[in-house]
Amino acid sequence: MQARPPGSRDALMQRLRDDILSGALPAGSKLPPERVLAQDFALSRPIVREVLRGLQERGLVEILPARGTFVRAPSAADGVRSLESYYRRRNATAREVMDARLMLETHAVRLAALNATAADVHALEQCQDEADHAETIVDRARNDIAFHGLLARASRNAVVETMFASITGLTFELMLRSQADPDVVRSGMPYHRRVLDAVRGGDADAAEAAMRAHLELAASLYGSDYDRGVEGVAQRVLGPGVSLDGLLDDVARRAGAA
Repeated sequence: MQARPPGSRDALMQRLRDDILSGALPAGSKLPPERVLAQDFALSRPIVREVLRGLQERGLVEILPARGTFVRAPSAADGVRSLESYYRRRNATAREVMDARLMLETHAVRLAALNATAADVHALEQCQDEADHAETIVDRARNDIAFHGLLARASRNAVVETMFASITGLTFELMLRSQADPDVVRSGMPYHRRVLDAVRGGDADAAEAAMRAHLELAASLYGSDYDRGVEGVAQRVLGPGVSLDGLLDDVARRAGAA
C-alpha cells in the first residue's frame, strides 16, 4: 500500500477502505503499524487509532491486541444485526417471514441447482444426514436452519446469501415452532430430500417446486400462530426456563463459521 499526500482522518479512512474493498489488501492481510500509518499520512497516532476502530466497527478489520490489525474475510452475517433488530421492533409475524422466505428461497434454490459445486452438495448431504439423526427439537431446528443457509450459500449470489442471513434468527424461531409440531414435521420431512435431489441433479424447476411446497406448509398448518409475532411463538415452544437469546447467538456463530 502506497502512502497518499498528507491529508485528514477521512483521507486515511477512504484509502484503507478502498484498498480492502478492491482486494489490494486481501483477507488476512496485516495492516501497517499505527506509527507507520501516522508517519506516512502525517497524522497523529490517536487519529490513526480512531480510523482503525472505525474500520473494525464496519466489519472490515479485526484488531488483535499485541498482534496488530488484520483484514477480515467478508461474511454474510456482516451488517445484518441492525436489520434483524428492525424486524423485531416491527413485531414481524410468521406470515410476514414466510412471505419473505417464499420470495427469496424459491429463487435461491433455483440458483443453487444451477451453481452448486460438488463441495456444496456434499455439505448439504452431510447436513441432512445429521438432521435425520437429531433427537431434540432444538437440534432439529439447528440442522434445519443450517440446511437452508447452505442452500443460500450454494446460490453463489452474495446478495441472496446476505438477504437470507438477515432473517436467519427469525427463521430459526419459526423452525423451533415447526419442529415442535408433529403434523408439520410429518408433512415437511420429505421436502429436504426432494430439494437436495433436485440440486444434486441440477434441476432448477424441481428444486423451486419442492421448496415452494415445503414453505407453503406453514400457511395451512400453523393455525392462529401464522399471524402472531415470531418471537412469542418461539418462546412458547421453549418454555420460560430456556434463553432464546442464547440459542440465537449460537445459531449466528454457527452460521458465521459455516
